[in-house]
Amino acid sequence: MPLITVSTCGTSILTNGAAGDDRTFLNIHANKKKSEYKQEDLARLDKIIQAKRDKLIGADPEEVKRFSAELNGFITFCDDSGGLSKAAYSQNMHYLIHTDTYQGLITAELIRDWGAAHNIKMQTVLINDLNTKSLEEFKLGINNLIDWCVKTLPGYRSSGYKVIFNLVGGFKTLQGYMQTLGMFYADETIYIFEGSKELLRIPKLPVVFDANAKQAVIENSWAFRKIEQNGYISSDECEGIPDTLLDRIDDKCTMSEWMKILWEQVKESMYTEEILPPMTDNIKITRKAQRAVPQNKYEEFNTAISKLSRYVATNGRENPVSLDFKKLVDSPFPESTHEFDLWNDGGGYRAFCHYDANNILIIDSVGIGLGHH
Repeated sequence: MPLITVSTCGTSILTNGAAGDDRTFLNIHANKKKSEYKQEDLARLDKIIQAKRDKLIGADPEEVKRFSAELNGFITFCDDSGGLSKAAYSQNMHYLIHTDTYQGLITAELIRDWGAAHNIKMQTVLINDLNTKSLEEFKLGINNLIDWCVKTLPGYRSSGYKVIFNLVGGFKTLQGYMQTLGMFYADETIYIFEGSKELLRIPKLPVVFDANAKQAVIENSWAFRKIEQNGYISSDECEGIPDTLLDRIDDKCTMSEWMKILWEQVKESMYTEEILPPMTDNIKITRKAQRAVPQNKYEEFNTAISKLSRYVATNGRENPVSLDFKKLVDSPFPESTHEFDLWNDGGGYRAFCHYDANNILIIDSVGIGLGHH
């Protein structure tokens, strides 16, 4: 089974073995971005970085594990799993989650460079706003982290990958959030058992949301679908929705950190049960089009309609490749002038549509697109 590892990155590579004054220097500047450093401080940091890079790249595995908490977890996991062959490396992906700081970026890049030297494909992932400068910024960062998990990991798991969260590195608060996220998005979470070299492996645990919370989401699904489409709803539209499900910013509401996870769980069941109405009055779905959608494709159809709603709401500015809304050159249906993608299943299935006299987008029918027969 191919693997995806997700490692939280701290700054242990920089601080481990550092002289007292260098360690103090690194701690003082821990939350700074590169542009916030004075030139002389940047020069000092670059000198520390180069020395660490030289040591890391040329070190044997045991030395590497002492240099880096992240690689300690990664290498120990590989050893504990019987090692990973070079053939396995070619199909696996290893993500390095790092803070929105210069030291966080450098740490992740050093680990990535070590991986490249050993033909291991690693990718750094910047989580915007993730730092410990303030609680407000940290919460924004956690929201962005959840977004990344939601958009990235389910696709891998549905494609047969095993997802491993390596939480040996990184600061404790981040590890706490990642442990919770691991219950939803990881098949296994790993730590190094404190005071030993043994790997602590925690399997995925079943998580059941409170029935009242689920019911509140279902009852207010229109609001969360609108937030997903537009990014927010007005404060007036928030009335009656539990505060734990929302973040209120001035006169707008968006999903709270954990609501994003709950929404993904509830949305999946909602989207598979029925064809949902568009989130705008500017889109209509004919009965003919609805009848042409098999029940096992409701989720794909509803997802496409959500993207289409966003396309309409932004006056065509947001037209992702997965939607590909465009004008028809040679229409297979007399009334249809446009089409957009739905799913690929033995052919490229598309929805065919037209604008009426009131500029309402009417979805006429569903079928295999031109060139896919």
